[in-house]
Amino acid sequence: MPQAGEGRAGGRRRGGGRRKKEPKRFGRMLPLLVGALVVALIALGTVLYFQLSGEDAEEQVAQETRPALYRVQDSGDTSNVNEVLASREADSRPLNEGELFERHNAEISGQSIDFTLRDSDLTEDCSAAVWGALARQALADADCSQAGRATYLSDGYFGVVGVFNLADIEGSRAVADALNLPEAEEGAEEEEAAEPVEDPGFVLPPSGESPFDRLGAGYSSADAIVTGHYLVVVWVQPTDSESVEERVSLATPLVTLANFRDPFFRRIGELGGGSQTDEGTDGTDTEGTTGTDGTGTEGTTGTDGTGTEGTAGDPPGEAPGTEGEQSVPGE
Repeated sequence: MPQAGEGRAGGRRRGGGRRKKEPKRFGRMLPLLVGALVVALIALGTVLYFQLSGEDAEEQVAQETRPALYRVQDSGDTSNVNEVLASREADSRPLNEGELFERHNAEISGQSIDFTLRDSDLTEDCSAAVWGALARQALADADCSQAGRATYLSDGYFGVVGVFNLADIEGSRAVADALNLPEAEEGAEEEEAAEPVEDPGFVLPPSGESPFDRLGAGYSSADAIVTGHYLVVVWVQPTDSESVEERVSLATPLVTLANFRDPFFRRIGELGGGSQTDEGTDGTDTEGTTGTDGTGTEGTTGTDGTGTEGTAGDPPGEAPGTEGEQSVPGE
């Protein structure tokens, strides 16, 4: 009997010993589990940080730059665009994203160049679409209600289009002129230091992602086209251009990308102004292109017959011989 009791007691002691060892084994594993969890959380946090910071960087790297050549064009008397779309009062329907960035504007082709839409933005905050105090003030004075922007890519070029919905055609012309870089005043004494010319600012691309992070670093050209109470700015740069000194004729890509204006010609039909087609893409030459200094040149080709940078006879790679050029500072 005592032996049995002792056996049972010994059994209980041995059983108790085993129960005390189990928590100790779990206790040793707990720090390992916690350490593994911490490492996993750190790895996850690192991935999320770089993903989020990368997206923010793409949104913030749009450069405050301007084209080497900037010209103002006015539809003038070559069509009834300015007459039918003279004011927002007559053309009161707001722009919408489908109208601007879909249909024909998702892909814009012409003269052996195919542009494909990549980024787009339509906002009522016009000041967010440009940089520069003078540019923002000009948009405010013209009662800008909408600003649309898009980036386009092709095999040899990349481009930006900006559209501003202004109160009337006078405001459209005023904003176009305000974006022009003023020339330094002449007649100053050579020994006197010339006063710096204030850059009024220009259109900001909706994205600064490559290759648009190089926009303005190479040779680029822009046309501001007065289209009634809308101002359309078309800006292109060769993909392989790395210096503003690499002057080339950009008439062909400018003419092609200016077909972005098709929605405004459709509006003319909606408003009873008759059907309008974009003239000039077939190579028809017309007179009266308006440069930034107000002078005209002959023989230029434009999407509505008003003309763009360079003459029809400019050979590839040769700088356009037109008046009204505006170069970036230091050029």
